[in-house]
Amino acid sequence: MERICGNARQLAEALNSIDGIQVNYPLLEGSPDRELCMRQLRGFGGGILTFRTGSRERAFRILNSLTYAVIASNIGDVRTLAIHPDSTLYIRSTKEQKESAGVFDDTIRVSVGIENIDDLIADFSEAIRNS
Repeated sequence: MERICGNARQLAEALNSIDGIQVNYPLLEGSPDRELCMRQLRGFGGGILTFRTGSRERAFRILNSLTYAVIASNIGDVRTLAIHPDSTLYIRSTKEQKESAGVFDDTIRVSVGIENIDDLIADFSEAIRNS
C-alpha cells in the first residue's frame, strides 16, 4: 500500500502539471481534503485518483492509448487500472448523482498499482499528449 499510495501521489502531481487536465487527489496542493488527509491518514492519500480531460471523446482516446494501465473497474490491484466511470460504474445514475460523486463525461478514474512510477507517468503523459 505504501508503494501504491506513493505512486498515486506522484502520478497525480505529474498529471496535474499538464495543461487541460484537472486532477482530483487529496494530497494535491489546493485540495480541500489535504489537511484532513495529512492529519488522519498520516500523509497517505490512497491509491485512487480521477482526472478530467475536457471531453468524453478525449477521455476515450486517452484510455485507448494507455499501454501499462488495464481498462478494468476493479480497485486495489497491483496493476494500474483505468476506467471511464460515466459510461460504466455510473451508467444508471442521474446527472445529479454523478456530479455529486465527481463523475463527469470527461472523467477517468485510475486505481494506481505498483509499477515503476516513471513508466506510469510516461504512459499517461504520452496518452494525454497524443489525444
